[in-house]
Amino acid sequence: MSTTSISPVAAPAAWTPRARAQHGTARWALARVEARRILAHPVFLLGMAASVAPLADGSGQVAPLTLAGQPWYPAGIALLYVTCLAASRARRDGAQDIYSAGPLAARVRTQAALLSLAAPALAVAALTLVAAIVMAGTDAVLVFEDARYGLRPLELAQGAVFIALTGTLGVLVGSGTKRAYPAAVGALLLLVPPVPWLSWFVLGDGVPSAFHGGEAGGDYNTFALSVGASVGWHLVGLAGLSTLAATAALARHDRRPRVALAAAGGLAAAVAGIALGSPVGGVLL
Repeated sequence: MSTTSISPVAAPAAWTPRARAQHGTARWALARVEARRILAHPVFLLGMAASVAPLADGSGQVAPLTLAGQPWYPAGIALLYVTCLAASRARRDGAQDIYSAGPLAARVRTQAALLSLAAPALAVAALTLVAAIVMAGTDAVLVFEDARYGLRPLELAQGAVFIALTGTLGVLVGSGTKRAYPAAVGALLLLVPPVPWLSWFVLGDGVPSAFHGGEAGGDYNTFALSVGASVGWHLVGLAGLSTLAATAALARHDRRPRVALAAAGGLAAAVAGIALGSPVGGVLL
């Protein structure tokens, strides 16, 4: 009786335009599959429900806070857990040999996992936009006890950017493990200070002094100057951390110079964002 062994399929000798197109098609197809799995995962749905609950509170006192990044913390924890499990699925199931026997490069699968994070980020952005319109109207000005709160696009973007960061961290952790418990440990680490600040509401340009108990109709820059926080730099820092995590996950299978260059850019953005986006006196907890 003869036996047949399965050996990995050799990669193309050169990256022809046709080979690149095939990998690009496969990358986006895998990304769509992973995106659907994330959005339908029970843990992620529970996290989103816990995050959406504060948005349903119609009181003007909490509305400005619920439209920033902090309420999306439960969804971020859930997403890190789900993406970590997804990235380590093949190792946990012992299917790495099956995947390596196919013509699809390992880096393409990692790229697809990272691209799939656009789905939860867009979901959070859409829900934030809907909540902003419901609470503040189309003029993006919320009136509460004669005080006017201007909602700015940068402030509204914090939730979506934070969700992208936690998902990227999940892919990074999952890409180097074949166990399930690192997913839970990684999610719990998001609760360790000062990490919670990453999703917190950062009050910067456009936030009136009335936000912290000042006189109604106060100067929109008073609080920004007194605290020293910058929403824009805060988002740069989050994006830089996401880039660092993404390049670290890709570096396991992709050692091209472009990955190292992206890592250097992510490090610079993270340092600049955290340094210039932090309020005076430390993180805002």
